[in-house]
Amino acid sequence: MRRPRGSPLPPGVALAGCSFPTAPAPRATTLPGVSVRVVQYRSDIPLRHVQLEVVNGSARTVVVAAASLRGAGWSPAPHWSDDDPAEIRAGTTVDLPAALTTASCEARSPLSSARLRLPDGSTRTVRAEDSHGTLARLHEQACFAQAATSTATIVFQGFRPEGRTAEILLDVRGGPDVRRGLVVEQVLPTTLLSPRSGDETWRVDRRLAASGTVRLPAAPTRCDLHAVAEDKVGTVLPVQVRLADGRKGTIDAVAPKALKDRVLAWVVRACGNT
Repeated sequence: MRRPRGSPLPPGVALAGCSFPTAPAPRATTLPGVSVRVVQYRSDIPLRHVQLEVVNGSARTVVVAAASLRGAGWSPAPHWSDDDPAEIRAGTTVDLPAALTTASCEARSPLSSARLRLPDGSTRTVRAEDSHGTLARLHEQACFAQAATSTATIVFQGFRPEGRTAEILLDVRGGPDVRRGLVVEQVLPTTLLSPRSGDETWRVDRRLAASGTVRLPAAPTRCDLHAVAEDKVGTVLPVQVRLADGRKGTIDAVAPKALKDRVLAWVVRACGNT
């Protein structure tokens, strides 16, 4: 008869001849030789993803069902999971895409480690690295964008082809503190779009204290088909702004899928590739 732990034995019951199961040894909470590196590829930028690169420096295969970062300044923590676990053979690395969440801007804690969940449901804590400062940079940008949103958001809203040139329309949509105003200082070119004037950037220097539109005359940056075929960030426009309190930063104005396709088709036509 099974009894609760710690209850006394009834009178007359002897211990002799009784066998008790041995408690299983505790499982290791780490994976020696395994670590996680944070990287971001160009294709991740419009998706707001990073890659959790699991590096298996051990001598055995590791199977991972889920992975997440700890102490990286995002809430909830960026994580990857899949019904089909990732198999990382000894001596190899595997990239696991993780979406960026909401930046915790009040008090950012440094990246400390990563947590890996194995197919049996157990978890392991491993060392995490951000050697290129990717998370720190993204966190700074996200916190600036959060601060700017109370004044306005900037959206890549329209695109008007004009033969070999075009006009880009950025909508500045006022937020609750729009009357404080912000200054759109300049917009940086991309791998696909550049100022029609031939200048290095679109100089705007325009203060907006209400919703409005910023118009950018554009021309193709490059005309080789390889640039179009391999494009990842050509329709992500970096907009440099200054807030009313003097802070400066960059907000990415990302074209939606349908608009991106129009831009790509226009570049091909404008370059005479059709």
